[in-house]
Amino acid sequence: MKYLKVLALTIILLMAFLFLASRFMVWQTERAYPPQGKFIMAEDTKLHYVRDGSGNPVVMLHGRDGTLHEYTMTIFDRLAGNYDAIAFDRPGYGYSQRVKEEHLTTEGQAYLVNQALQKLGLENPLIIGHSYGGAVALQYLLDYPDQVKGAVLISGVAYIDEVEGGAILNIPNIPLVGPVLTNTLIPIGGRFASGIYEQAFWPAETDEAYVDTMLALYSRPSQFTATARELNYMYESVNAISPRYNEINVPVSIVFGTSDQLLDFETDGIALDDALPNSSLVLIEGGGHKIHHTHQDIILEVIDQMHQ
Repeated sequence: MKYLKVLALTIILLMAFLFLASRFMVWQTERAYPPQGKFIMAEDTKLHYVRDGSGNPVVMLHGRDGTLHEYTMTIFDRLAGNYDAIAFDRPGYGYSQRVKEEHLTTEGQAYLVNQALQKLGLENPLIIGHSYGGAVALQYLLDYPDQVKGAVLISGVAYIDEVEGGAILNIPNIPLVGPVLTNTLIPIGGRFASGIYEQAFWPAETDEAYVDTMLALYSRPSQFTATARELNYMYESVNAISPRYNEINVPVSIVFGTSDQLLDFETDGIALDDALPNSSLVLIEGGGHKIHHTHQDIILEVIDQMHQ
């Protein structure tokens, strides 16, 4: 019995130490990578966004696990030279507030983005969506066809057979134990999960500054939990809108790398192009999932063509 008490006390002290160490790491991360922009209320959700430039509005939505750094570290500044460039931390990610369950769907996410754009007074924006941000962009086109110029989907999700998250991403969903592990082990262990970014950039080399930034922000319990919660709604959300793509009449440009290791360019690119009434497809030979990092000129050219 004495040994059990000692063991229990040791576990409690260890977990307390890990919790404090994790909180310190989150504090360090948020000092190193503070909010870059401003905040706006969309219904009852506070969204973080950056905005620069002038001209026709271009709105950027990042993918799963991401933040608005997906764009500020790639094409944002170049777009701001010619357009009114706006990039959001999607609800629950980066410095945007976590949302209620009904806003975890693509429909809920598109609704909150639309609420924010209405408050900002933006008219007829072009929506840019990378990866799962592409699915949110497609939802936006379905729900607000008269309020949008069109979309550019960069390695965008259009169809889902199954959601691949792995056991790690299910941790926050485990009753009682999940939140404890998320707030003790994830901020420490998450810093070593660089493999996913190597796969995303392949066959190109990873951008070390980008990977360092994303790992630090993603390892925060709030963002890790947001990803896990959103995973619960991905399959249902995408499969609800995919049969309706023939209803989208605004122009859509689809850009995909043929060496994408995370998505299938034939399914999410070619098949989507076939389903949309008013679309164009650009395939980048040998491009990976992060083509807006590695092939910026092509992405910018596509965006320019959408405004001609």
